Amino acid sequence: MKLILASERDPAAMNIVSQLLEFYDFEKTVDERHYQLHEVSLEIIQGEATEASLLPQGVEEVIVASRHASEAGRPSLTVHVPGFIGNRELALASPTTMKLALATLKAEVESLELPFEVSLEATHHGPTRMVVPVTFVEIGSRPEQWVDRRAGEAAAHAIMKAISSHAKFLNAVGLGGPHYAPRHTEAVLGTDVGVGHILPKYVDFDEDLVGLAVRRTCGGADLLLLDWKGLSEQQRRVCLRAAEIFGIRAERVDGIIHRKKL
Repeated sequence: MKLILASERDPAAMNIVSQLLEFYDFEKTVDERHYQLHEVSLEIIQGEATEASLLPQGVEEVIVASRHASEAGRPSLTVHVPGFIGNRELALASPTTMKLALATLKAEVESLELPFEVSLEATHHGPTRMVVPVTFVEIGSRPEQWVDRRAGEAAAHAIMKAISSHAKFLNAVGLGGPHYAPRHTEAVLGTDVGVGHILPKYVDFDEDLVGLAVRRTCGGADLLLLDWKGLSEQQRRVCLRAAEIFGIRAERVDGIIHRKKL
């Protein structure tokens, strides 16, 4: 069973829930907080989704509908896996789910002509203790965008596409670049690679942390995807050593994008 999780405290989450109930044939089960559509459950919780830990029995994967906030306040639709990088606590990542959600957000933004940016984000915040893969699909970045109906529609379709598909792609851990990971976003949208955890340049990561991100990738990681220009010299050395230690090939983002265009 797959679970869509939303907090009643979160206006963006409740916006997405409204669109899920409008566009898909979810049926109420126990009460107004619990819905079901085939093998997909929708649950509205009272607390913040970032603090959730307990799961119903039989759940195999979680997608969280959520708000995104930033000082820049740019209208955005984002996808990321949770984790406290500094504490070395990472949730299980599903690069395939993230890739499908991102691609659907991009298609919906174009179809609905929404003035929203679409991107991956680096790994951040909780929850990290769930024993199944967790993906956040978020509407940002101000209150007026959180309740934008069409943004909620785009996010709802992205969640359903991602949670219902059985597609498979190459799994990667993203390394380098800024928080919104523009080069990794481009690679995911334009190639057959999905990216789960992203350790950005502003994080002081080492080989052990890279190895943890690899281990916390559902199905294992096929490669380390490097934003080469978005890494310091020291970080580049760490990435290459980690690839050797863990027996995973390291590829530059520019390289896989260039090969795809040929």
